[in-house]
Amino acid sequence: MTLKFLLAAGLLLSSTMLPAQNRPVPKLMVGIMVDQMRTDYLTRYGDQFGPDGFNRLRREGFECRNTQYNYIPTVTGPGHASVYTGTTPRYHGIVGNSWYDRRLRHDVYCTDDTTVQLVGTTSKGLGVSARNQVSTTLGDELKMTYGGRSKVLALSLKDRGSALPAGHMADGAFWLDVNTGDFISSTYYMPQLPAWVRDFNAQKKADAYRQQTWTPLREPAAYLNSLPDSNRYERIFKGKTAATFPYPLATLAPLNPPAYESMYTSPFGDNLVTDLALAALQSTDLGRDEVPDLLAISYSSPDAVGHAFGPLSKEENDLYLRLDLEIARLLQALDKTVGKGKYTVFLTSDHGASEVTRYLADHQAPVGSFSQAALNQAANAYLVTQLGPGQWIEAERGRMYYLNRPLMKQQKVEPARAQQLLADFLREQPGIVQVNTTTQLLNASYTTYLETKLQNGLYFPLFGDVRFELQPGWTGDIGVGASHGTGYAYDSHVPLLWYGMGIPTGVSYAPHVITDIAPTAAMLLNSKLPSACTGQPIVEVLSGPTPKKGRK
Repeated sequence: MTLKFLLAAGLLLSSTMLPAQNRPVPKLMVGIMVDQMRTDYLTRYGDQFGPDGFNRLRREGFECRNTQYNYIPTVTGPGHASVYTGTTPRYHGIVGNSWYDRRLRHDVYCTDDTTVQLVGTTSKGLGVSARNQVSTTLGDELKMTYGGRSKVLALSLKDRGSALPAGHMADGAFWLDVNTGDFISSTYYMPQLPAWVRDFNAQKKADAYRQQTWTPLREPAAYLNSLPDSNRYERIFKGKTAATFPYPLATLAPLNPPAYESMYTSPFGDNLVTDLALAALQSTDLGRDEVPDLLAISYSSPDAVGHAFGPLSKEENDLYLRLDLEIARLLQALDKTVGKGKYTVFLTSDHGASEVTRYLADHQAPVGSFSQAALNQAANAYLVTQLGPGQWIEAERGRMYYLNRPLMKQQKVEPARAQQLLADFLREQPGIVQVNTTTQLLNASYTTYLETKLQNGLYFPLFGDVRFELQPGWTGDIGVGASHGTGYAYDSHVPLLWYGMGIPTGVSYAPHVITDIAPTAAMLLNSKLPSACTGQPIVEVLSGPTPKKGRK
């Protein structure tokens, strides 16, 4: 190596390897997940946002513009798990929102826990926890690093948007009961709701929000980057004749349970989550001492609105204008309760979203559809011709086939042979661009786009036998609203903003993956990495100014 190279390397190391003992630790780390937020929304709506929400984070913080999910499938459960564990489904075990369990021979929801009970509700249902998540999280490690003194809370409308980020040692994980409008938890975390949550529920804020009418914040001409309000690309709510403003929530949902479902399909669900976050800041001692705490917040309404109306709708545009106000309200509360400059925020998403397939078809963009049921029937019929009579396909979930192992054993068929026969059949079907067997994914080394993402999504105890991917733009039907779940850029490219203590101002266009968030946050908190962490700290985020020696 030349002297010039050595000097340059030494300069790089000296500028990025900051002494941990001199870096101030934030009193509170706030992780914000915006369900189904694509990174282009920051620029598409940027000139419509006010100065104190998203634009404050971008103006005064650091933006990673090229952040991608590095596995398949891109859905809510794995997204939340991957951000807070710093690894992919291959190592944290949350391979979907639900999956087929071959041992149990039925589906399992990602936060199902039969060993615990719900707390704060009389509604029936399985208990909820992070037990299926086999890696520790950022919050778990924070708890252990600081001898259990750090406080960890997680809030969301969705149970999976709360329990998975909360991890295994959290002080509380809370989510909305759509039957009662209350925030609830489970005995995994506590025997009963804390007083501050009971007091919050007593205010019946969800009742007030479900009586609201959703109207645009701005005049129609302000939504320049959206389609006309009346178009054929949006789902029409029951009780309306067109997918157009206004949306009087009281008339679109029954007065009895589950009326609170409207919290998901309107921007008022975001208001409700912010209200709960502010109650947590005011009623607990989050960020009040010298030991760092973690507050995980997940906004779920953007996902439901995106599925109903799509990325080009005025409804989606208006929802983000309103969410911008909620981000501003949260930051103002953090300034007041924790202190400006004493907390750190990261904001990202659990996945992106496709354009509406009907819109793409109308504009001659690449798109297609297929029938999963017809494909399943044809695939089994083909295996019958090759292997003999029987139900060779035991189940299909998320474009993954589970072959009938007892039948293969009975007929003395090697699993690898049955996998290969099914894969060969699938490769000949219209719209299918990628097929891999579990044997291939376990034994081969890939550096290519989809194969690597498929490998990262493979948690062997829960994986099936053959996984296929469709061409970009293909879906189950050419219909309305957005979808997600693929490995393509529209589903994998998400925003990543950093703000607050220890964060420089700037923008990076370097490639980063979502699993880099947890190790970066751990470095800021002087905490150990989550147990299965495979991500790397984002050097640009950590290379802010080093405080002078002696500074406290």
